[in-house]
Amino acid sequence: MTEPIPETSPETYTLSESGVTRDSDGASIPDDDRNRDWRAYQEWLSAGNKPDPIPVPVIDPTVAERKASEKSARDKIATTSALTADEESAIFGDSGT
Repeated sequence: MTEPIPETSPETYTLSESGVTRDSDGASIPDDDRNRDWRAYQEWLSAGNKPDPIPVPVIDPTVAERKASEKSARDKIATTSALTADEESAIFGDSGT
């Protein structure tokens, strides 16, 4: 008994800043009518398909907090030219001194 051949799923795309990304292999496809992948994407659109929207970047909250702390420290240095030892350690880490 032979096993049934699995159906391939239809191609999907995700919008990007410079064109689209083909989801099956991550290929970046520029908005260029000379590009065969772009033409295939246009045919896919003509068939009534819709790409996924441009993904919203996920920002690690710890990175955002550190950047905010560093900006606050730079602002304080610019205005007072000094940080307390606790502030310096909290922002830049323990230097071991």
